[in-house]
Amino acid sequence: MIKILHFYADWCEDCDDQNDVLEQLLDEVDDVVVELVNVDYQEKRAKKYEIITIPTLVVEMGDDVVTKIEGVVAYDELLTILGEVFGDIEDDEDYIDFGEM
Repeated sequence: MIKILHFYADWCEDCDDQNDVLEQLLDEVDDVVVELVNVDYQEKRAKKYEIITIPTLVVEMGDDVVTKIEGVVAYDELLTILGEVFGDIEDDEDYIDFGEM
């Protein structure tokens, strides 16, 4: 299971744009879970992950951080990054080959 921590704030417009991308990802890929982390209310957690800008995505596999993405990332770019790290991931209908997108 791939876990994406989305560090955001309610006042951040770019964070809203990133939410749209993550919602699309969740609709298409089963092996991904997204956790929202509001930096205004979870300051200690943001410090733990050394968050200096929002939005920031922290991608974890198990307890390990595998990559950190700062700023808004487009859907296709996010798929490419996940493909580089994890390879193929199965969705509801077929196999998504992240490496070929």
